[in-house]
Amino acid sequence: MSFTVARFLSCGIWFFAGMFKLTHFRHICADMAKHGIPFQPMFLVLVIILEIGGSALIFANLHVWQVALSWIGFMLLATPIYHGKFIIDGKIFFPEYVQFSKNISLAGGLIALAALDPALPAGLRAAFN
Repeated sequence: MSFTVARFLSCGIWFFAGMFKLTHFRHICADMAKHGIPFQPMFLVLVIILEIGGSALIFANLHVWQVALSWIGFMLLATPIYHGKFIIDGKIFFPEYVQFSKNISLAGGLIALAALDPALPAGLRAAFN
């Protein structure tokens, strides 16, 4: 039961983030360019697939641990680029600090989600314990 609830609750932020990116494609591409990300349309399509497609897979209880680890990998790349500059002029810029901290918390939940997946290979299961 807890694995099912964890799966469903984990999907929300990713699904809605992906839908926002899909419906605001040009705006997100422009924002990506401001952050120095090359090939914005190509990378944005990949991110949308990861967010919406990953949500669908986790919701359907397919490839849960792989999606969870993929989302963690994505956050390891995106978090410093988008939210890593939360100290400005020696002061914490709280909105970016919250986003940075939220992503760290999400990573913890995704590790737990991957660890709960019965399909997690034994070799990886040992690494999670």
